Amino acid sequence: MLLIVGEAIVAYQRDLGAGGTDTGQAFTGPWASGSPAIAAYVAARLGVDTRFVGGVGADEGGQVMRRAFERAGVGLEGLREVSGLRTASARITYRGDAHREFDFDVRGTAAGAVREADLGALPEHAGWVHLSGSALVFGDPLASTALAAFHRARRAGARTSVDPNVRPEALDEGARTALVEAIGHADVLLPSEGEMEALGLDPGRLAESGTTVCTTYGPGGAEVRERGSTTRLEAVPAEVVDADGAGDTFAAAFIAASIAGASPVAAAGAGVRVAARAIGVEGPMTAELDPRLLDGPAPVRR
Repeated sequence: MLLIVGEAIVAYQRDLGAGGTDTGQAFTGPWASGSPAIAAYVAARLGVDTRFVGGVGADEGGQVMRRAFERAGVGLEGLREVSGLRTASARITYRGDAHREFDFDVRGTAAGAVREADLGALPEHAGWVHLSGSALVFGDPLASTALAAFHRARRAGARTSVDPNVRPEALDEGARTALVEAIGHADVLLPSEGEMEALGLDPGRLAESGTTVCTTYGPGGAEVRERGSTTRLEAVPAEVVDADGAGDTFAAAFIAASIAGASPVAAAGAGVRVAARAIGVEGPMTAELDPRLLDGPAPVRR
């Protein structure tokens, strides 16, 4: 069983085009979103027994999140409906292909109200636990709960993965220290380009210590570092309709393939295939994904 703890967020999106001029374009949505939630959705779609622990409000946004999880088959015994608090939200503005602006409304919402008691015994029953650094940005009790789940599952023998998934300047010193500590305990790291260096960490040194480090480069593909080897994979050509959540989708597919027995390079190949499929549809938790996407040759750069 894969355990993921973090923020559930409904997103509203608009695209201002390459010129970036705001002429009052309407936002679409609400779309089910939130980095850890996206990863849970994708993993479940790919056939992994997945549990998500998070908080939603008793409102439309909460229903949007619940329906998306149910479509994917995510186990929701840890999804808490928090009375009196609204579901977290974000407004995302695209200005061309390379630039996005985020306006989060998460603090003081149901997303941040998840407590360790909501975990029950899930950490002790997990075979894999995945931590997204975004869960640490919005403060306690969510941050402490996500870390508790990670460390409890690790101590119980689960495999561990971390996606730093956060701008270092968004972390206070305590959260930054906790994230770096979790990274030091991870079997697999799934950063995007530049994240490890921004945290003052050396991916090569971590790989030589035995951690698998798989870095994503968007249209530049991915790179897998293991002790003694580095493999670069090409991206799969795809029409980009909505790139929101592409990194979380890659991480979930990597985990799903690894659980199925794939090598790190083969798992990264699954990641680029699944991410290419997901960015071809609007909305970060809408893609109809088939477990057969996990199988296939890795597009290795020769």
